[in-house]
Amino acid sequence: MQKKPNLLDVAEKAGVSPATVSRVFNNNSKVNEQMRQKVLKAANEIGYKTNIYAKALIEGKTNFIGLLLTRFEIRHYSSIISGIESVVSKAGYRFFVTSSRYSKEKEMEKINLFEDLNFAGIVIISVGLSDEEIVDISRKGMPIVVFDRNVKGYQDKCVYFDYHGYQKDITSLLIRNGHERILHLSGTTELQVYREKCNGYEAAMEEHGLADDKTVRVCKGAGNDSGYEAVRQLLESGEFVSKGITAINCQNDQLAFGAMCALKEAGLSIPEDVSVTGFGDVPEAAYTTPSLTTVRFNHSAIGKYIGKKMLSVIKKEPFDEVVPPFEIIGRNSIKYINGGVQ
Repeated sequence: MQKKPNLLDVAEKAGVSPATVSRVFNNNSKVNEQMRQKVLKAANEIGYKTNIYAKALIEGKTNFIGLLLTRFEIRHYSSIISGIESVVSKAGYRFFVTSSRYSKEKEMEKINLFEDLNFAGIVIISVGLSDEEIVDISRKGMPIVVFDRNVKGYQDKCVYFDYHGYQKDITSLLIRNGHERILHLSGTTELQVYREKCNGYEAAMEEHGLADDKTVRVCKGAGNDSGYEAVRQLLESGEFVSKGITAINCQNDQLAFGAMCALKEAGLSIPEDVSVTGFGDVPEAAYTTPSLTTVRFNHSAIGKYIGKKMLSVIKKEPFDEVVPPFEIIGRNSIKYINGGVQ
């Protein structure tokens, strides 16, 4: 079996020292361009590393597309990832996924890695970088699509949804069913998504003349435990009863599940005593007791949309597809109160 070429073989082929070869492959700025090309040409000729990397180093590009998530544990990411991969793989690209764990430093580290490896394009979900920083990164030349955020000055390359409108719609559904004292459970409003959902709730309340009845609780997180703790504390403090709350409007299904658990532990019935709505339509939403009224969006379709958007940005082609719409899924967690209009 033929021995796989190594760094010493490249040095011998190029007629340079192993240290010079090492500096070239580590992108050391002290190596002049003529020497760099000489080493890369030698590496390519003897098949050093794999053809894909040698070709990338010589041509200055790859067929890699990267996706930077906030964290892998978010439920709906799996379907979105699958949707993106189905599109970009069919187009001949290799797909890589990593996460930042909500760290700005990790976001920059992973983006710099994608840049160093000459990725053809990247999709980012950023919570740490400012709009200005994202625009500055895009100016370096790497095609970037931003998901779940509307970046000022970069809107044409963002995939964003009308969270304000959809949260307003499901809040209005509760109001039409006769609910006036509605508790809104929000994730941290430092994030654009949660902030716009909160604004949608407030807009619905104000539009229906219920501005004085608004009750918002901003949770530290957006998982089951956060919804549970927020409602448990309101129940224990007596504020839940004193405000006459008849419905809880949650920014995602996980907050709703936690809220429902706290209500049941307190001996309250859903929806007879308190109605609950979610957002996202995770699989459990249809099978919890009672089944959860929520906002659904097709995560696989959204992933395919992102993939097509990424390809259009890479190829600098026009893209006029419509963002996949959301829809309210009515189930059994809302009670009709006399005076409401279903």
